[in-house]
Amino acid sequence: MSNLERRYRRLLRWYPRAHRERHEEEMLNVLMAAARAGQSRPELRDVLDLVKGGAAIRVRWAFGLESMARWRDAMRVVAVVGPMVLLAYQIQLGAVSGEMLLMGILTVFLAWTNRRWPAAAVAWIWALLFSAAMVAMSMLSATGVSLDMRVALGGIVGSFVLVAAALTGVAQPRRGLSLVGRGRILAWSGAALAVAVVTLQLKGAALREFGVLPELLPLGMSAVVCGVAAQSPVGRRTVVVLSPVMLAMFPQLMVVGLWGIALLGLGSAGFLVAAFRSRSLAQRANDG
Repeated sequence: MSNLERRYRRLLRWYPRAHRERHEEEMLNVLMAAARAGQSRPELRDVLDLVKGGAAIRVRWAFGLESMARWRDAMRVVAVVGPMVLLAYQIQLGAVSGEMLLMGILTVFLAWTNRRWPAAAVAWIWALLFSAAMVAMSMLSATGVSLDMRVALGGIVGSFVLVAAALTGVAQPRRGLSLVGRGRILAWSGAALAVAVVTLQLKGAALREFGVLPELLPLGMSAVVCGVAAQSPVGRRTVVVLSPVMLAMFPQLMVVGLWGIALLGLGSAGFLVAAFRSRSLAQRANDG
């Protein structure tokens, strides 16, 4: 294989795998036939055309009509996973009443037992009560309501509204359990709740004296979960839908600094691990 062909094959990876399986050899033959004698690198025009064409097909596949079924399944996953994320967030705060925690637990139970409309109704009430409590706490703050606090409150309120809207608009939310696996969701949910409790205990601890933020623990777990989810088309769409919720859980990320570096590093590591794992599994399947 020549260097030019190798470089063209790398550029063709911009196209989805299913598209490459059908058209890669044909596209490669056309590109190689149009190359000059002795050419070792793709022309800039070819590079731009391939990148633009691959990105366009990926966008069309991601948001086109043929992708709607996967988006619906992603919303079903959000309907059963979203309440657990918000419940863990409440526990992490440690300043929420038992009544609102019970509302969260009830929302999770109703969603997991496929009671769509009762789950949606309780989720909207839960969102209203929690949002009102957070706004009241911020108004009573001695420092007043700063711009950062308003942004954080907007993100938190929007997260509860997003989950309530998902439960309202998605039929058969329990299908989200079967898509991910009941055991897997229970395991990750238990880990998330454990991280939330540990983070709550670490708040105000001596870790801050060394510049270590307790929130780094849930941030790291979030990056790992996103990396694992990225291995499937429905999982990637679920990450996209839940990304506003995840960002709202960490309002410090709005500030440029170490938090931004941590998010970039952990998120990139998670997705790279998932990408290499998917590639390894695909290679094994082809070899087998």
